[in-house]
Amino acid sequence: MDLDHHPVSSHHLQQQELVAFLYSRFTLGTLITLLVAAVAAVLAWVELSIQGRELWVAGWFALLCLISFARWRLLRRFEQIRNKAYFPYQRWHNRFFVGVVAAGAMLGGGAALLMPYITTNVQIILHSLLLGMGAGAIAYLSTSLRIYVAYLVTIMLPVTVWLFLQRNADTYVLCFLYIFFMVAASISVKRMNTLVNDALYYRYDNETLIEDLERLLESVSQTNKALEKISTTDELTGASNYRAFRVALEDVWRQYAGNRLPVSLIKLNLDYYYEYNAHYGQEAGDRRLKEISRLLAGELSQPEQLVARLHGAEFALLLPGTSGGNARALAGRIMQHLDERRIEHASSRSGNYLTLSIGVGSQTVAPGSSSRELLARADTALKLAKEKGRNRLEVLAA
Repeated sequence: MDLDHHPVSSHHLQQQELVAFLYSRFTLGTLITLLVAAVAAVLAWVELSIQGRELWVAGWFALLCLISFARWRLLRRFEQIRNKAYFPYQRWHNRFFVGVVAAGAMLGGGAALLMPYITTNVQIILHSLLLGMGAGAIAYLSTSLRIYVAYLVTIMLPVTVWLFLQRNADTYVLCFLYIFFMVAASISVKRMNTLVNDALYYRYDNETLIEDLERLLESVSQTNKALEKISTTDELTGASNYRAFRVALEDVWRQYAGNRLPVSLIKLNLDYYYEYNAHYGQEAGDRRLKEISRLLAGELSQPEQLVARLHGAEFALLLPGTSGGNARALAGRIMQHLDERRIEHASSRSGNYLTLSIGVGSQTVAPGSSSRELLARADTALKLAKEKGRNRLEVLAA
């Protein structure tokens, strides 16, 4: 069975563990039962061989061994369950119940049938063995009150009835002793069973609570990541926003501070973008911004490089470890790619198609330097490009 299709409740986990406990104790419990039964069978064999009834004992012990073998096969099937995280515990509990009742009936019924044919001394030994098995079964069957009571009744009730039917003072005392033992043992096991179930309840209830908390924390973490992405991403273009750009720039500056490596910044502005919007409409203008964002993202070659929409029609490319010359070449390719697309712009005063004004700033990150210097260079270069007629590229390097 698949856990994805069968969510496991804390109650189910408790019951699974109780059933698994029963099967885990089966082998030792059965060996003890067969050992005690063998002792009883030897004593009965000696007694009944004088009467020529020893085959009764052999047949009884053989049948008990057969029942034990069938229960052992059931244990093997239980051990072969592939998914121990989920199994139908009630079905396996009922199978174990049937096996216990069958073994108990063989022990109790066999003892009751032997009683009329054995001496008083052997009867006393059999009584002791039955009472001892009833007490010893507490350690193996106490996790299931139903199974323990059924086992206790099946091994003791037949002898109890036989004692009552003898109708003399001695057998009445023994009959009362059996009844008292069954009641006392059942009460003790009921209390023990309650304690075990309570312990498992709190254990699995706490585990379920922890799992719920872990799922909640995971959900909160995913939500925080989504919120972080929203807070650092431009909603229209999907590029980073101004806040993310400034954070990334300061991070790069800290990382490169001791290495004296170059950092370049390209600032771009769509020429006469507001005129484009007025002529072609806001929806068309938004499509152009998205197109420019994709064009810039396609030029990134390193994971630490960043595309950001700063405001309006202005974008930035942050290029850690890139020299001014390489940044200039990249900016040139961007202008060329846009020119090749020949996007009509009837309201532009710098040509018939959509164009870019680009400013490139470059600086070596040295001790005592500031990212504001690089920003100022890129801003100044972009301003120069606009002042010189737009649709051009200007570079200011340190």
